[in-house]
Amino acid sequence: MFRFLALSISVLLTLPTLASAQGVRMSPDFLPLDVGNRWEYEIVDTEGLTLDTFEMEISTYTIVDGTSYYVFSRFPFVGAGEAVGVRYDRDLRQYLRFDGELEGDLFPVSRVSVEVIETDANDLPLKARFDFGDIVLVLERSVGIVEGEFNGEAGTQNVKLVGALIGNEAVVGEVDVRTPQTLLPTAAPTDNVGEVSDSSLTTQIDVVAEADEHQFLFRVQNISDRLLAFDFNSSQNFDFVVIDPRQGDEVWRWSERLFFSEVVRSEGLQAGSEWRFEAAWNHRDKELNEVIPGVYEVVATLVAESPVESEPIQIEVK
Repeated sequence: MFRFLALSISVLLTLPTLASAQGVRMSPDFLPLDVGNRWEYEIVDTEGLTLDTFEMEISTYTIVDGTSYYVFSRFPFVGAGEAVGVRYDRDLRQYLRFDGELEGDLFPVSRVSVEVIETDANDLPLKARFDFGDIVLVLERSVGIVEGEFNGEAGTQNVKLVGALIGNEAVVGEVDVRTPQTLLPTAAPTDNVGEVSDSSLTTQIDVVAEADEHQFLFRVQNISDRLLAFDFNSSQNFDFVVIDPRQGDEVWRWSERLFFSEVVRSEGLQAGSEWRFEAAWNHRDKELNEVIPGVYEVVATLVAESPVESEPIQIEVK
């Protein structure tokens, strides 16, 4: 077990902490959760003068009472000066924090507005500005928090990302690679872990058809009375593939243009619980050309060391 303290650093002492349980909906890659990921920031005033610097890092990974958490050495954006556990809740579509006793929203949510700043080739949000009132954060998919603005008694101060190490790759600035720490033991008691099989796990794809896209929801449910354990070799959890049944060709793959860091990890799916994964297909192929109208097949996969694939379902593009 790890200790959670709430010590503050620098000007970030005044940040608001947890608020209501309504939360902010984010995709799971807006804050990459992998052991060893590190972010380096500068705090500047309105004239661009550097006031301070700080860094935060995911130091380890653990499971508390069957719930998985990535442990940040600190997370000053919410006033946590030392270790705080963070996880992504797929049902709520938001990040949660755990201080050793209670779990709640990672970001303050007394007032929220979201502005999409940049989209990717599939017209999905790539960078977004989240206005929480006293704190404004800009998050970028596969990178994390890239900018921040804080309004307090000391006036307006800004935080900017100057270096980021994601999956042992420097994606912003020049960041030294450190030897990753050994993960804490995460195995559940042997007598409480079941075997993954057709009798313990079910999969289902739900589809919502719109004029210019299809929304996919992949549900993976543990229907047994025991925990099911899955090993992953990267930060990717799932995938969707669209197939043209006329030729059997793969038309589109959700993960085609996305970055996933290489990290060995284990995730436990509690008895009676389910994982939900979402994606949108904008009716374009791998070359970003519009597909011809017709019937297509969709297959979803849980990208574990032993993959779990859904039965294909048919959709129609009009």
